[in-house]
Amino acid sequence: MSEAVIKDYLNSHARLEQAIEGLDDARLTWKAAASSWSITEVLGHLADHSIVVSFRIRAVLAGSTERLPAFSQDEWVESQRSNEASAAEILAFFHSQLRYNGQLLHRLAPHEWEKNGINAQGDSVRITDIVRGFAAHVDRHLGQIDRIKAAQAEASRS
Repeated sequence: MSEAVIKDYLNSHARLEQAIEGLDDARLTWKAAASSWSITEVLGHLADHSIVVSFRIRAVLAGSTERLPAFSQDEWVESQRSNEASAAEILAFFHSQLRYNGQLLHRLAPHEWEKNGINAQGDSVRITDIVRGFAAHVDRHLGQIDRIKAAQAEASRS
């Protein structure tokens, strides 16, 4: 089971690369409205989420009894001025973080995948849940990237 979970987790980078293939900086930073995210901001959010997930995994493995951290995604994206970042550099970091975490995940014994912690909502979550949840989170944001690209196409026709 864990190999399939790891493969899905690691594949998220390639899927993001494919989703933005051929887009120039103008399309990557385009926003439908001031309050909406650009594709670059989505990528920045996923890099941030990867940092938080990395911490959560390590906290659970270490047996921490503290609640696992949450983060204010909109405030993180805005305060870091993510839309001014390079999508390529964000994805390079994202890929490195995935690979580093993938090495850790490959070292886990089967029983370690079942270790759990308490998330910010007070629910018990296992390492398996955290890793699967991250991959599902990337899937949701791939849908968001598709919606941004569709809105761009619509705006250019208007």
